[in-house]
Amino acid sequence: MCNQVQILSSSDISREGLAHFLRSDGFEILASGRVAGDVSSTEKSFLVVVDEPDTTLQSETVGEIKANSASAMPVVLAERFDLNSMTECFMAGAQGYIVKSIRSQPLVTALRLAAQGERVMPSDLVDALDFRSASKVSQARSSSEMNAANLSPRERDVLCCLMAGYPNKTIARQLDVCEATVKVHVKAILRKLKVRNRTQAAIWASSNGMIEAAGESH
Repeated sequence: MCNQVQILSSSDISREGLAHFLRSDGFEILASGRVAGDVSSTEKSFLVVVDEPDTTLQSETVGEIKANSASAMPVVLAERFDLNSMTECFMAGAQGYIVKSIRSQPLVTALRLAAQGERVMPSDLVDALDFRSASKVSQARSSSEMNAANLSPRERDVLCCLMAGYPNKTIARQLDVCEATVKVHVKAILRKLKVRNRTQAAIWASSNGMIEAAGESH
């Protein structure tokens, strides 16, 4: 796990506050700056905490960081949850997307998970997935996609956990199975959905009424 961090924020107070907070929890602050161009590339992987309130600039900043340094692992700190911005950030190469209203200890936990290579998503994602207002045509299409995926009931359970951003250890605990079993299910889910990673699987599920489908499977 990497514990090296660079901080990006246009606010001096925010940069100093984040640096103090992260140092107190064992992170090593490599540098801080105002814009993506201030990120210094290193050979080892490192987190870049991007404190960017403007949703129109979040994914752009992530893209610039990744273009300048392949070893950078950007984690966006957002003022509020925005599904479109979150999706664009992950497509640009973000390692995590965290809403700043989160408490300090969960924030540290989320950053440590990101440092371990896990994709971190906010719990707001689940709250935002309300498909009750979808049209009958959309519901039929989503149902068809879910059926075509041919996921087992347990694979659907695991997929719901992926939507919540849970790492394998947490999923194993939630479903009372071993972590190796979770890894097998995750592999099967990625293969069946024809996606490359956990984030894409979660986005696929949210686009296809996974909350309703999961509810029906229990």
